[in-house]
Amino acid sequence: MSIVLDPIGVIHTPYIAPYDAPRQPRVDARVDTAHVVLFPHMNYEQALCDVDGCERIWLITHFHKALGWKPRVLVPRGRTKRGVFATRSPHRPNNIGLTCVELVRIDGLQLEVRGTDLLDGTPVLDIKPYIAYADAFPESRVAWLDEVDALPTYAVVWSGDSAQGVDAETRAHVERVLEADPFPHPYRRIEEIADGQYELAVRELRFRFVINNATVTIVA
Repeated sequence: MSIVLDPIGVIHTPYIAPYDAPRQPRVDARVDTAHVVLFPHMNYEQALCDVDGCERIWLITHFHKALGWKPRVLVPRGRTKRGVFATRSPHRPNNIGLTCVELVRIDGLQLEVRGTDLLDGTPVLDIKPYIAYADAFPESRVAWLDEVDALPTYAVVWSGDSAQGVDAETRAHVERVLEADPFPHPYRRIEEIADGQYELAVRELRFRFVINNATVTIVA
């Protein structure tokens, strides 16, 4: 049996490549604005009635840039592969995403939202209200996340003129990534190079660093 789903619109965000997007928006310091644009001539204006009374909404989306899937995936923080159904990885048997966002306002067929990690142009399949008493279970646990939360955090130090010419947003991104886990990881775009040094890629920039206990020193 096959199922065909037609998008109701797309979301426009500042995130072009996967490494641009924050890892879990409520955890990441960035809370950017995005816009869900619904397609015209589908009577979605009526479907949006009463949505403006929702503080938060669920976006059901299609991860259109996810190519293929594997039963075990490497999560953004950590070095152990996990079963894909225990993760939020976009690389799934069916590339369906579920994202809770803050609804800022509605203007016609455009919804302004905050707090998403979706890539620009992601197709939106559906919108549902977030209902706190039905959707929130704050005491629920995911065992492997407890293990990740127990990992140490790192202090990031910029040596010499290594931060010269680096804008504040990029510098903050570098520090967020390295504070969480500075060891090699494809999602974080970190690799080990010669002489005990590592390199972090951020767009066209490369940051070389060393790790000494719980301190990461950016050297170039």
